[in-house]
Amino acid sequence: MPKLRVANQDACFHLLPPKKVKLAILTCALVLLSACQGGPGLLTQNSATEKSSKNASTAFQLFTDIPIPPGTSFDVENSLILGSGEGWTGRLIVTLSKNPADAFAVYTVEMPEFGWKPIASVQSETSVLTFTRGDRAATIEIEGRAITGSLVRITMTPHNSSNSLN
Repeated sequence: MPKLRVANQDACFHLLPPKKVKLAILTCALVLLSACQGGPGLLTQNSATEKSSKNASTAFQLFTDIPIPPGTSFDVENSLILGSGEGWTGRLIVTLSKNPADAFAVYTVEMPEFGWKPIASVQSETSVLTFTRGDRAATIEIEGRAITGSLVRITMTPHNSSNSLN
């Protein structure tokens, strides 16, 4: 009988899967374990937020001709920007951590530092500032948000610097 056991053990040994199958099983197990960890290579809510944050900071680098105060968030979904640098046009929508009065003060003081000439300003529930620089005009609308901070819409358009109307 001992010979039968040896023969049965040998038969069991030969029934083990080949090395490729073992490697595939090991790979699947590692993939499943790494998915449970939510590591940096996997798409998670945190990594999506980090990508959004990186996109926003990259987007702000496109605007070299207007002040971007600290604590500013870029509303990618509702903004429409054509071009970049000193020649962009469109509507930039941002949220500031500052209250509307402070946001109004920031743009009133800092826009001229970027070479913008103030044309008009109205401070109210929805404040409006208008500036020109060269052949461009900027209109800044500032309103309070429901909880805290400000919603700011910056509209940049071409502007005819000659005041002649025909």
